[in-house]
Amino acid sequence: MVSAPAYLLGILQLTLVVAPLAWSAHRLRAHLLPDWQGAPARLVESVLAIALLIWLAELLGTFIGLYPGTLVAGSLVLATLVLALTRQSGLPTGTSDVSPAGGGGAGVPRGAEDAQHPSTVGDAAPTGPAGGYAMSLVAVAVIALVTAHWAVTAQHALDRGIFNFDSLWYHMPFAADIAQSHSTTGLHYTETVFTNWLYPQNSELLNATAILLTGRDTLSLFLNFGWLALAFLAAWCVGRPYGRGPLSVVAVGVLLECHTLVVREPGAAKNDLAPAALLLAAVAILVTLWSQRSNSPRWNWALAAAGLAVGLAAGTRFTVLAMAAALSLAVLVLAPAGRRWAAAGWWFVPALLGGGYWYLRNLVVSGSPLPQLESLGPLSLPHPERLQIGRPDFSVAHYATDTGVWREWFAPGLHDAFGALWPLVLGAAALGALIALIWGRDRVLHWVGGVALFGMLAYLFTPLTAAGLEGEPVGFAINVRYAIPGLLVGAALLPLPRLLDDRRCQWGLLGAMLVVLVLTDRPDAFARDPGRIFAVLLVLLVVLVPAALLLARSRGAGRGIVLGGFAALAIALVAIGYPVQRHYLEARFANDGPQEEWIPGMSLDSAYRWARDVQDARIGLAGTSAGFAGYGFFGTDLSNRVLYLGAEGPHGAFNAIPTCPAFRAAVDAAELDYLVTSPFLNFIHPGDPIPSPEARWLRGEPAVRPVLRSGPVTVWKVEARLDPGGCGLLNAPLREIPTTPSR
Repeated sequence: MVSAPAYLLGILQLTLVVAPLAWSAHRLRAHLLPDWQGAPARLVESVLAIALLIWLAELLGTFIGLYPGTLVAGSLVLATLVLALTRQSGLPTGTSDVSPAGGGGAGVPRGAEDAQHPSTVGDAAPTGPAGGYAMSLVAVAVIALVTAHWAVTAQHALDRGIFNFDSLWYHMPFAADIAQSHSTTGLHYTETVFTNWLYPQNSELLNATAILLTGRDTLSLFLNFGWLALAFLAAWCVGRPYGRGPLSVVAVGVLLECHTLVVREPGAAKNDLAPAALLLAAVAILVTLWSQRSNSPRWNWALAAAGLAVGLAAGTRFTVLAMAAALSLAVLVLAPAGRRWAAAGWWFVPALLGGGYWYLRNLVVSGSPLPQLESLGPLSLPHPERLQIGRPDFSVAHYATDTGVWREWFAPGLHDAFGALWPLVLGAAALGALIALIWGRDRVLHWVGGVALFGMLAYLFTPLTAAGLEGEPVGFAINVRYAIPGLLVGAALLPLPRLLDDRRCQWGLLGAMLVVLVLTDRPDAFARDPGRIFAVLLVLLVVLVPAALLLARSRGAGRGIVLGGFAALAIALVAIGYPVQRHYLEARFANDGPQEEWIPGMSLDSAYRWARDVQDARIGLAGTSAGFAGYGFFGTDLSNRVLYLGAEGPHGAFNAIPTCPAFRAAVDAAELDYLVTSPFLNFIHPGDPIPSPEARWLRGEPAVRPVLRSGPVTVWKVEARLDPGGCGLLNAPLREIPTTPSR
């Protein structure tokens, strides 16, 4: 466990990194975009702060220097440099001539003349009933309700450990490996079926820095609440220029409360919401920018901030690349003729800085920035070959005309993901995008609506969205989350049509959205859950109290009083955090409750319990069941080095070891303390695992002895070097590569 002094040291280190970076982001925004205030300013600062942390970690990790001390020192040095640079008077170097003044800056909206344009970006939104306190209070209530439902899932993780499959499979192993190796350039192989070690890893890098600074993974259960907050802030900023901020928040809240996010994002390291929130942030910055008639010569810094948000999204998940490309095209089209090259520079350079690091790494390792793309028409591209296949990676479009699949798989999957009113939820998001595309009140809304529709369309053609055997897309319900970015933008646009300029129409839409939220998402479920006390406490601390302090400030309360309130809130969070972390670490993967709550299943529950108290050991994994749930073997203090045994190949490939002598040689080369053997995970029929040969290849070997057996899973103590020549004495196939059956 973690002592109180060690906990406080972690909090201090975290503060000494986060506070200087947050201050630097605020200072840079105030210097580069001084006319941005309020919510839009906070949104730009949030994007900048995330980018600064990722850039610092990437820089240190490139040179194997990612340590708590270097993160603290780097943050303080960066803040000092920002202070020195921003003290200079005048415009920053690089101010572009692409501005909306004189000659029509890059993308001044045609047809926006009828909008109300305050001189300061972020002044009070256009006046009217939608900007009143009543709707704002409703929006805060929706945020609180969604947060409470998310908190219940986080409480379940606090009681058991992270139980999300993808988090155990690669999100958290990547983060732990980065923290252990202090490097961002290596590849951490988790199994031999997929190639996720070549995925972009912005979110894993953030989890790694949290582990480094605090010594444990507790913060990983709550990082996605930050992305939830960013999504709500971005939604407000989308609607704010048109006086519809609260309505956009509620519309987006319906999606953020959907089952597919509530059960996967909180209490885990999943990264589906992160890129969606960043894309929505980019849209919000662009909408804010193009809705103004600002003559600021620093206008293009806002364009750069939006491009940076898109780059950060692409550096988190490559499934958003299509939508990111569409948004990039929209920016270039919106820019006036003759100024598009300049606008492209202000957009693409920050975008590449935000996400290009991982694609450059892939180019060096595999010969392609996107190794998952095996061909481009008839042209074959460099990519890793795979000997084992999990399941066919069909897309939804593959079943476009198959009514049987739609009836038996897609409709039930959508019901599970978005609730009983799923046609209304999806239809409303698509309608919001379509109305913006055709009848949007200015050019930026036309293009943003088109981007949202393109994102929804791209989802239909994305591989794995209907993964599974022909006619049995078992992966559809899980991977419907890939549609979230496009749906989120469409939902934020839904309240913006001119038709809703009437007060009664706005309240009617708000009422309809609240009814849909309650009926389809059932947020009231948190009130019946045993974790409701924790949920209410979390909502009070991170939603209601901050909202009350901000309201007090807007009503004239002194700045000192408000800052004192936030300081007291921070102290309360630190004080409550210590017993919460102790409870989590005591329960993490203990598997001592009801058997249906054991983690991760697949006969690995006892092995997880065994690994809790193992420290500073080298643990090898064999058989993909162990590989797909490798995170538990890192131990409670994350000091174990966990390696999946396989054979590296060209273009970043990592495949199963096919022969007994090669496997025994790999065990020796890894210098293991323990070895875990398990079956091959059957993705088509998970309850029917496929035998993997590694345990048979150890039969009769005196250098290893079993210390734990649980069904087909065995934990071996490696006590000496194995004898490759011993394979000839086995009554078993000496060459075997298990794979998923066709049926």
